[in-house]
Amino acid sequence: MRCHYMEVSRIMQQQLKITRERLDAAKYLFDGGFYKDSVSRAYYSMYHAAMAILTLRDIKARGSSSVLRVLGLYMLQEEDMGHYYASALKFAKEEQKKGDYDIFAEIGEEEAETIMGDAEKFLKRVEELVGQIDEGDTDG
Repeated sequence: MRCHYMEVSRIMQQQLKITRERLDAAKYLFDGGFYKDSVSRAYYSMYHAAMAILTLRDIKARGSSSVLRVLGLYMLQEEDMGHYYASALKFAKEEQKKGDYDIFAEIGEEEAETIMGDAEKFLKRVEELVGQIDEGDTDG
């Protein structure tokens, strides 16, 4: 059991590292006025944060659609994160897709700022949950 927990913890920590890197990149792009690209990075920050919490709970999901679906179900059952976070992730995914694939799409500063704020809140909540789980670990 301890070996499995250590592996899960290592994967989860890597997911959180990637989460922070994507969020830093999103902020950098936002500051440069690259709002579409900042939204894309902010979405992937949220995606990796979601993967971290699912990994820690030993819940499997592959691909962004699967992560959205599984995380939504998990949130409904556990109430750890609430509807706000599931909605924020879904909205960020929609805007990321629009910004990356719709050549006529416009994503403005206000919209990008909202998604960036959601990504920061998302990361903070996941870090809180990880801390609660780590504190509750009696095997490690």
